[in-house]
Amino acid sequence: MLTTVDQGIFSVSNFAVGVAVAHISGIVGLGGYSLAYALWLAFQALHRGLITDPMAIENDVRHPEAPRLITAGLASELSLGLVATALFGAVGVALLLSGQHLFGVSLVALAPWLPVLLAQDYWRWIAFMQGRPGRAVANDVVFDSVQALLLVAMVLAGLRSPAVAICAWGAGAAAGAVLGLRQFGIGPSLRGGWAKMRHRWPVGRWLSANGVTAWGSSQSYAVLSAAILGPVGVGGLRAAQTLVGGVALVLLQSGSSLGLPEASRAFHDRGWAGLRSVTRLITTAAVAAVGLVALVVFVEGGPLLRFLYGPRFARYYPAAAVIAAGTVVTALALGAILTLKATRQSRALFVISTVQMAVTAAAIGALTPVWGTTGAAVGMTTGSVVGTTALVAAQLRLSRRALAGAPRADTVPAARLAVAPGPHGARGPLLADEALWLVPGAPAVAEATRGER
Repeated sequence: MLTTVDQGIFSVSNFAVGVAVAHISGIVGLGGYSLAYALWLAFQALHRGLITDPMAIENDVRHPEAPRLITAGLASELSLGLVATALFGAVGVALLLSGQHLFGVSLVALAPWLPVLLAQDYWRWIAFMQGRPGRAVANDVVFDSVQALLLVAMVLAGLRSPAVAICAWGAGAAAGAVLGLRQFGIGPSLRGGWAKMRHRWPVGRWLSANGVTAWGSSQSYAVLSAAILGPVGVGGLRAAQTLVGGVALVLLQSGSSLGLPEASRAFHDRGWAGLRSVTRLITTAAVAAVGLVALVVFVEGGPLLRFLYGPRFARYYPAAAVIAAGTVVTALALGAILTLKATRQSRALFVISTVQMAVTAAAIGALTPVWGTTGAAVGMTTGSVVGTTALVAAQLRLSRRALAGAPRADTVPAARLAVAPGPHGARGPLLADEALWLVPGAPAVAEATRGER
């Protein structure tokens, strides 16, 4: 429940800021803010794939040297954040010089805040991994409070550009990042950050690649629509998406935040039986809850857009309805994603997300010029259908092979897995009687169970 509350605070605050920007800066300003936010989500996916997901899979917070590993993880986040600052700043300046003033200013305003945005998100994930979601709730409350106070103060001072909202957002993240240092008793450092990412590179490279390509499937609409429809189209499509995602993403992200540590722990302790139990429960809950959100959007989407964003946004109801259907399809894949991550099948995730991204981009590129924002929404949903189908098929294939116990030339004998020490010195979490023959990724699983690399 605390995890769900935290995700509610996190996602509803993002939704509220989008609504505020729409009223402060109009549909054009929302378009500029949306592009910056979409690109931030790309780096958020990258840091989770390179840093936090490998930490959850390897159960770093249960390791005897957990404080050292958590400190090294923070150093990785700050190092990655500095690279992101330079990259976003350079792209923003290039856009300014090319005449794209609104988009350029938004990226330049976001660039300095990226290290603290990554750090604040890192503390939330550490809290989930430790089974202390109350700390994540407290951190997000501080984050949102500072963000809201600064946004109101700057608007009252007459500042109404999207850059104002971005700066308030970054300052809130800075407050959360500092609070996290006190919550977990860790000091800021850059030492060992790149070394930790290299250490986890065999797992992290595929997880991060999957995260970025998954971002391409769900968020590339902002970049493609900006090129085809301009700021107005991006702003309208963002309103349609956040009408659905403001609540639905709370549920999906809650399932992911709670699900990956729990799925990894269940697989570690109870094997396939534990993993199936966690993933089925989370998928069923996510589909039921997201389906309810989609029903509300189908019935009252137009009036809600008009009420929340203004009369100009009501015409984006068809796009919102299509996106709602696609979000239900996405929820069906949650258990498959957790299964593939917990069993370290990150390469399969990357391949599937790459195909999904390519289908999504092609569909958006083909349909947006014809149907506008509704065409972009149809393109996004088409990618969701393709991706979910492939993910569920991969999960079923993996499960059948694991339970059938049919040896393959590229697998590791189950007995070898059974006697290997676990990541924290305990006897192997993979039992011989479960006959875990895990497709071509099995050698990686065997290596991962030998102990800390």
